[in-house]
Amino acid sequence: MEPLHIFGANLPVLCQIISSTYDWLTSNRLSVNPSKTEYLLIGTAQQRSKIPSSSTCITFQGNTLKPSSHVRNLGVVFDSDLSFNSHISNVCRSSFFQIRQLRQARSCLDTNSAIILANALVTSKLDYCNSLFYNLPATSIARLQRIQNALARVVCPTVKRSEHITPTLRKLHWLPIQQRICFKIALLTFKTLHFEQPTYLRDLLSWYKPTRNLRSLHQNLLHIPDITSAIGRRSFSFAAPTLWKTLPVPLRSASSLNLFCSKLKTHLFPP
Repeated sequence: MEPLHIFGANLPVLCQIISSTYDWLTSNRLSVNPSKTEYLLIGTAQQRSKIPSSSTCITFQGNTLKPSSHVRNLGVVFDSDLSFNSHISNVCRSSFFQIRQLRQARSCLDTNSAIILANALVTSKLDYCNSLFYNLPATSIARLQRIQNALARVVCPTVKRSEHITPTLRKLHWLPIQQRICFKIALLTFKTLHFEQPTYLRDLLSWYKPTRNLRSLHQNLLHIPDITSAIGRRSFSFAAPTLWKTLPVPLRSASSLNLFCSKLKTHLFPP
């Protein structure tokens, strides 16, 4: 079914659901400001172009809502194609500001204090919800990597700009950005499998069960869904079992969370 037909057919239902949500929140003494409410149409540019602007207006408590180009949710800026370009730009802007402030104070700090401040002020921004960056284009990841590189040079001011940054990252025990993303997803997968929480993620995972008695039967593999779309391959249901499969069998069979984290970081560090 075409996206236009789907959206048009469900528009009255969507308006009714929003209205019911508003009534529930109000009855439970939770405030909602309809005039500040936003919504986002997510899809490829081709899909979004098939939806005429006249059918995208939603009525909410007397206010007409039009789709926004990007919206903020729990500190993350989502855009229509889930490229996260706006969010990454915000992270770059705020991180480089903190790096400049840290550079000015670096001469007054010992190395341990500099590392603590660097992790609190900048690394926390790079790690926040970074599992959303899985399978983003290399250019987007490179923007985030430049932040980490600049941060490492501030913490270790003796490193020359002409020197490769990887040895410094290893010295600081900092995984590069791409590996940090994989670490976050693998860690979420381990927690979900072992603690059965959160249920909305556990329901997305299932163990691989071959039809025949193959060697892979006892390797703690997960079923990888047949997803072909680029956006779909960035979902947890695809990313988690795909990354899980790349881990060594002893790592997938780790008995404790601490042991898994330690071995996972060692596994992901670039050579």
